[in-house]
Amino acid sequence: MIGKSGEEVKIGGDLVTAAGGALRQLDEHVKSIVTSAREQSVGLSEINTPISRMDQVTQKNAAVVEEANAASHRLAIDAENLTQLVKQFKIGEGMTARQTQREATPASHSRPSPARSLIGKVAGAFNGGSAATAIASPAGNNWEEF
Repeated sequence: MIGKSGEEVKIGGDLVTAAGGALRQLDEHVKSIVTSAREQSVGLSEINTPISRMDQVTQKNAAVVEEANAASHRLAIDAENLTQLVKQFKIGEGMTARQTQREATPASHSRPSPARSLIGKVAGAFNGGSAATAIASPAGNNWEEF
């Protein structure tokens, strides 16, 4: 019986040693999982930061679009109010501003520029009058001659 008990103790010891080896392997796997989880956490944090920034920018853009839409709506209302005010003006016999259209007509003659005559006087004072007549004359409209 002592021999059989010794064998069973030896088998039990071998089983404990095997269980210890299995626990060491399990510990290594758990450590590996923890390391991977930390790396994934860091990676997710690195991804989360720009996504949060993008979300903030998107919200700001949405607010700007909403403000622009409100401003556009106010502008349309103001334009309609202005149109109603302009319709109240009478421009001729019974004609409203909207019913008349006037085309711009060019002036029949142009007046000489006071600046050109002043340039002519100043140039005449310094050059004895010869440059003054060339600049002050109507043909002096070409600035290349100046």
